[in-house]
Amino acid sequence: MVALAGLGACAADGAEERMVVVPFEQAQFVPIDPSRPDGPQIAVLWGDRATGPFAMYLRMPEGSSPLHYHTADYHLVVIQGEMKHWSAGEREEDAAVLGPGSYWFQPGGQAHGDSCLSDVCVMFVTFAGPHDGMLTDEGS
Repeated sequence: MVALAGLGACAADGAEERMVVVPFEQAQFVPIDPSRPDGPQIAVLWGDRATGPFAMYLRMPEGSSPLHYHTADYHLVVIQGEMKHWSAGEREEDAAVLGPGSYWFQPGGQAHGDSCLSDVCVMFVTFAGPHDGMLTDEGS
């Protein structure tokens, strides 16, 4: 497991910047959907998930997410496991396998799907705005 430490927080509206250090083992993971405790989980590292910007770890069990989109842009780096990421109109089976160190940028409002090919996948994600997720007609 790769641990990220020394993540710097962003100052907002002239607020004083402060150093943020989160050993991976101390990250506080919570289910994205409390009714699915074995589903994807997040650990917010800095910022406010409700308003953004913010950064988080995302832990996802093996399997695929339906086509969905987010309001805000995000950047993602795979830390553990193997994943696939594709846009609407593309096929999951044609998407490249992305291992640790792989990166993608996802523009807000653009439908996409993700799959974790391992027992578990862990990602580091920064969102430019609030964290939300809406299913597309194809994903519902």
